[in-house]
Amino acid sequence: MLFLVGTQNSNIKNGTISNENCLKCGTKNTLDFSIYRKYVHITQIPLFPVGKLVSIQCNYCEENFDYEDLSENSQLQLRKEKLDHKIWMFSGSILILLVIIYTINNYANNQKETDTFIKTPTVGDIYNLKFSNGYYSTMKIDKVTKDSVYTTHNDFNAYLPNEIDDLDKTENYSNREVSYSKKELMDLYKNDEIIKIRRSKYPIKLQEPEYKIPLTQ
Repeated sequence: MLFLVGTQNSNIKNGTISNENCLKCGTKNTLDFSIYRKYVHITQIPLFPVGKLVSIQCNYCEENFDYEDLSENSQLQLRKEKLDHKIWMFSGSILILLVIIYTINNYANNQKETDTFIKTPTVGDIYNLKFSNGYYSTMKIDKVTKDSVYTTHNDFNAYLPNEIDDLDKTENYSNREVSYSKKELMDLYKNDEIIKIRRSKYPIKLQEPEYKIPLTQ
């Protein structure tokens, strides 16, 4: 996606300068002004204001003037004009701030969740992995014993961390079975090789073997 950064002007106030003669035709009270707020935008989304511009025109002879052409009294009038704060000019910055807050909060929640899940491995858990070569992948837990965890690794890798979840498809797991001690699993997590754990709200339960009670003679 292409992001375009630039500036635009928005008209925020119009009026007439009182007790001022036109510098060209000399007519009194004919100098109209327009004040524009200049703001930075990214792909047409306003980020923040960076200044203002003033446009002046005589409504009688239609001559245009610069702010510096006015007398000090008229310049003071314009400086004292009350300008409304346009909150929409900060909409892009507010949006970016909200995204940052959401990202930080989401990361903190995921980290807290992963801290809990790594201590209690459960059948069906999906582990997001980061390899030393910079690639990413997943593995799923198939079996948990008192001291060990048995997993199946994904046959595919991702280049970016946000692509990992797309790899989690049943057909991507084949016969790459690897077992870990629970200590080894914890070491992987401490070394940031396990970066996220996803657990179903309805974890898979191991089926207990059925025992038949023999009939008494």
